Amino acid sequence: MDETECYRCRLFYLKHSSDPTKQADAACEVLAGTKGVILAAPASENSIHLIYSLNHLSFELLTDLLTELSFELDDSILLSLRKTIFQYLEDNARDNMHIDVTEFQEHCETPPNIPHQDADRYWEDYH
Repeated sequence: MDETECYRCRLFYLKHSSDPTKQADAACEVLAGTKGVILAAPASENSIHLIYSLNHLSFELLTDLLTELSFELDDSILLSLRKTIFQYLEDNARDNMHIDVTEFQEHCETPPNIPHQDADRYWEDYH
């Protein structure tokens, strides 16, 4: 996997809050020091723009971290569906990150020697 394919750029949506400690600026300050976060910037008062490495983090880990830090995420139906899709895609990407495809190509180039049995011999063994 190419190094640039290990990075994800996502928007995280927070619930609207009048408390400045629960808004995007505060969340970005906390996330900026997290290992694997390349960029944490507020996109609006209630949304965070994050670029992170799949080698260290995932969408699910980041949502759990934000929840643990008392930031409430927007849980509308569309955003919940989006969250599920991102988690599925990133789980698959992380599972396949360290597979060396050339290993499989070498084995596929040489046809295996499959023993074949004469059809008459099969019927003799069958009786």
